[in-house]
Amino acid sequence: MPLGWKPGLLLLFLGPLCPCSPGALAEPAPAADVVVLVFSTERPVHLVSPAFLSFTIDANLATDPRFLTFLGSSKLRTLARGLSPAYLRFGGTKTDFLIFDPKKEPTFEERSYWQSQVNQDICESGSVPSDVERRLKLEWPFQEQLLLREQYQKKFKNSTYSRSSVDMLYTFASCSGLDLIFGLNALLRTADLHWNSSNAQLLLDYCSSKSYNISWELGNEPNSFRKKAGIFIDGLQLGKDFMELHKLLGKSAFKNAKLYGPDVGQPRGKTVKMLKSFLKAGGEVIDSVTWHHYYLNGRIATKEDFLNPDVLDTFISSVQKIFQAVEETRPHKKVWLGETSSAYGGGAPLLSNTFAAGFMWLDKLGLSARMGIEVVMRQVFFGAGNYHLVDENFEPLPKLVGTNVLMASVKGPDRNKLRVYLHCTNINHPRYKEGDLTLYALNLHNVTKRLQLPHHLFDKQVDKYLIKPSGPNGLFSKSVQLNGQTLKMVDDQTLPALTEKTLRPGSSLGLPALSYGFFVIRNAKVAACI
Repeated sequence: MPLGWKPGLLLLFLGPLCPCSPGALAEPAPAADVVVLVFSTERPVHLVSPAFLSFTIDANLATDPRFLTFLGSSKLRTLARGLSPAYLRFGGTKTDFLIFDPKKEPTFEERSYWQSQVNQDICESGSVPSDVERRLKLEWPFQEQLLLREQYQKKFKNSTYSRSSVDMLYTFASCSGLDLIFGLNALLRTADLHWNSSNAQLLLDYCSSKSYNISWELGNEPNSFRKKAGIFIDGLQLGKDFMELHKLLGKSAFKNAKLYGPDVGQPRGKTVKMLKSFLKAGGEVIDSVTWHHYYLNGRIATKEDFLNPDVLDTFISSVQKIFQAVEETRPHKKVWLGETSSAYGGGAPLLSNTFAAGFMWLDKLGLSARMGIEVVMRQVFFGAGNYHLVDENFEPLPKLVGTNVLMASVKGPDRNKLRVYLHCTNINHPRYKEGDLTLYALNLHNVTKRLQLPHHLFDKQVDKYLIKPSGPNGLFSKSVQLNGQTLKMVDDQTLPALTEKTLRPGSSLGLPALSYGFFVIRNAKVAACI
């Protein structure tokens, strides 16, 4: 079954573009619906990490460690490798209900996988044994329902995972060129509610013995511990817990490892108070402040919500609240979105895994970069729910941009529903060079909009990458077209070439109704990008 590309990975996979050109094409520009762009390119407004676009594996995948065997799939690794450089966060609610058992035996599925890799390069060898993968795929829908029921009912049970589970996760990250961030259980507590670090110590000892290169977190959304486990931990205690973890790392092979936290949820009143208290008590030992964001409740979200610019703009105030809290307590500390997607509760069925979700995703990336968030981690690469980037058949659900963030806006009343973002083009891209610009734009209007470049760039050649839904389902499509061609993987180990459409200098940039696209302005010679 061929792989159809879907919105979740659109921006992420628009990186390895093919060096071919189908020729210059002019686009007529009627007077109606022409929008003039304004660029400010004197200096970057922010600099994001080369791993700005990162993603997660939800810890609930380890509830039944058999399903971690999926991570041995060569197809999954190919898709993940297309995202590198990136961080891979192993975290989520289940983080605080997982216990490492170094004496636990690997599952039959894990043993079968490792035995099939004997005497082979672990990163170059074949995939999961076909009979094992086939059986796991048949059983996964039932496991997915169990995980979602546990999440909806907020009744979580402890699970144990083995050394083999850690090996499977680390091998997936390492072979995919990703930097693993591992979330430790913060709900293991002593009688006086101090963090019990003994289980973390067992895991650190094992990972040290394997010379693994891992960064760490402690806990997931501590602001909701009372709902999930009936335990309240305030920011002061959480800060002390992180100080304790930092000491543990300092006494181990991980003394130079990065530590991130506290992975709080939406910045509402009590959560902001917890974040400030945490940062005052333990903020000095973390390398970046992490927080989580979702726009909507997945159970009640609608198509109109996904296309509503007012909903998209709610993200702005959330970012501002986080930055204000950080500035008041730990000025200049870097801020990351440690977990984020469209809708919480596993996503919105028939929305979070379709073309429609691409508007939220691309807009969040654009706003995050413009507002100074250094890294954004998309929930989730593979797992339960409706917001995963890859489904149970390993079908991807739909890097031109560089790290320098510039300012772009539109003149007139269109700015709410026509959203534009500007970066220096990725200098590692073989087709483009220093000084080039990449504009990406989202059209939430029901009519085509034609973007007109600023006067000083009017005569430049532009490469267009227009993204539209593929097939008859429109916004609900689970596959996409790039410049009219449906994107599919060539085979399990080959990503498709992404072919640009070259526009004649002076053309306006056509953006059809309810679509999004990328435009590389070549030979722009912008000093801030050199």
